[in-house]
Amino acid sequence: MKLLLSVVVVSAALALPGCATFEPEPVEPPLPLPEQWHLGETDTTPAMDTRWWQAFGDPVLISLVEQALEHNPDLAATAEAVIQADLQLRNAGASLLPEVGGSGSTGKQISRRDGTTSNAGSTRLGLDISYEVDLWGRLRASEASATATLAATRYDLSGARLTLVASVASTWFQLLDARERLQVAERNLDIARRTLTLVAARHRLGAADRSELARQRTEVLSRENAIPPLQYQVQAREAALQVLTGRMPYQQALPEAGLMAVSVPAIASGLPAEVIRQRPDIAAVEARLQAASADVAVARAALLPSLSLSGAVTLTNTSLLSLADPVTGANGLLSLAQTLFDGGRRENAVALSRSRQVALLAQYRSALLTAVQEVGDAQERVALYRGQELRLEGIREQAEEALRLTEVRYREGADDLLTLLSAQESVFSVRSQLSQARLERLQAAVDLYKALGRWPEAPAALAGG
Repeated sequence: MKLLLSVVVVSAALALPGCATFEPEPVEPPLPLPEQWHLGETDTTPAMDTRWWQAFGDPVLISLVEQALEHNPDLAATAEAVIQADLQLRNAGASLLPEVGGSGSTGKQISRRDGTTSNAGSTRLGLDISYEVDLWGRLRASEASATATLAATRYDLSGARLTLVASVASTWFQLLDARERLQVAERNLDIARRTLTLVAARHRLGAADRSELARQRTEVLSRENAIPPLQYQVQAREAALQVLTGRMPYQQALPEAGLMAVSVPAIASGLPAEVIRQRPDIAAVEARLQAASADVAVARAALLPSLSLSGAVTLTNTSLLSLADPVTGANGLLSLAQTLFDGGRRENAVALSRSRQVALLAQYRSALLTAVQEVGDAQERVALYRGQELRLEGIREQAEEALRLTEVRYREGADDLLTLLSAQESVFSVRSQLSQARLERLQAAVDLYKALGRWPEAPAALAGG
């Protein structure tokens, strides 16, 4: 036993100083980033509170987000990918350590010679040790690849959480908009029915003909027909939210809330370079580029000879179930192996790893361009619908006042039914547009937060795993 351990330890000590190390290549942006956003905002300090959904001031939304983060099944599946990547890293790290195996056997043997029978027993205990010397850094490069892959999966998880929160917020706002449009449609129906009562009264007095009465009845029927699709949209949005939060759909209605009561936060975008560093999708691509660099090193090291150490010690005795006064045997082996011909398989593996690295670099460039485009687009939409909502508020006030005056004039006979219907349609339209503008403004804010990549949990550093 001492002989075997001495052989293995001395051989490993001689070989280890020659082992290569591996450092991942640093990842640099493949294109220059803009110094500021095209809108030229003056506030370039990003908000410190990255739990950005709380900025809308909606307690129901906050509760829905918390439920989704805890119970969403797709997010749970993504989290398992992180666990799997961590196990892969542990396996890669284990390859750097010696492998030790043990064996043992005992038995009884019966042999016959010249018609006689004799009994013989034997007991054997063995210990095997093998170790691959990482001369060219192949094993360490494999470990570095697994480390970077683990970091990428963590960033993927952060990106999945960010996407989930944005989906919950957008779907909740769509539900509020659907409810708002349903309420507007019901109010519009009330106006149409009230007008029908007025037209019917004028018809009985002979001040309105039958065509006016038929026209207004048609208007009431049209308003009634518009309500069921809106009711379906409300139910569908509720079901979508229930699925996002991990609950069975179509079981229980969500709490009531008002779309116009939701606050629209002011969002500071920060500098482009800061945004690029905090987006999880870009960080994931960077991590995979480091993993690809390590994979190239692994493939290149496979072209070179491999060196391994192995040893074994055995204890044997001719007695059954006994190792008293055993016979000891030990051996050690230092082996060098090199593949002479494999049909180009290893060279192809190097080329394949390099091709994957080039493809990831193109994906990195695309991710950077997309990030800048998404932030810019969301900024434009936030500004657009902020102005739209302000203008529509003024239009709504004027349209409602015009409708009130037109109803008075129609009662007095100064205006005809077509003028009244036109005034009603203006009110109906602007109310719907105002709800839509608020929805678009809220969704633009959600998209801007998502584009900025703000998430409360900072993924592990690329080198840290």
